[in-house]
Amino acid sequence: PTKDLLSGDSEVLKSIAGMIKQFAGNWDAVWDNIKLRAALKQELVDAAKTTNMQSILEAPFVINANDEFHRITEQIQEETGNVDTERIYRQWKEWLRIAIKKQLTKT
Repeated sequence: PTKDLLSGDSEVLKSIAGMIKQFAGNWDAVWDNIKLRAALKQELVDAAKTTNMQSILEAPFVINANDEFHRITEQIQEETGNVDTERIYRQWKEWLRIAIKKQLTKT
């Protein structure tokens, strides 16, 4: 990442963040969310390698994974009033573990 990006000087990200209540004026929250999403994508890649299931990198599974990310985020936000990235990460990883297990039993 560039110095401007790390310091919150990205016009694109500022524009996007300005449309989301939790992120408006809170660069740390924006950056935490970016890092969380990157970690989740890395988990998918690592799981695909570990399980030799390249299908979890295809659109149908990735869409489900993204939907689950949003569901978990909304649930936690409703419960706590904020976005707890560590809790989201843990719950999403548990969802991924179960989803892969289901995929493995189908084959």
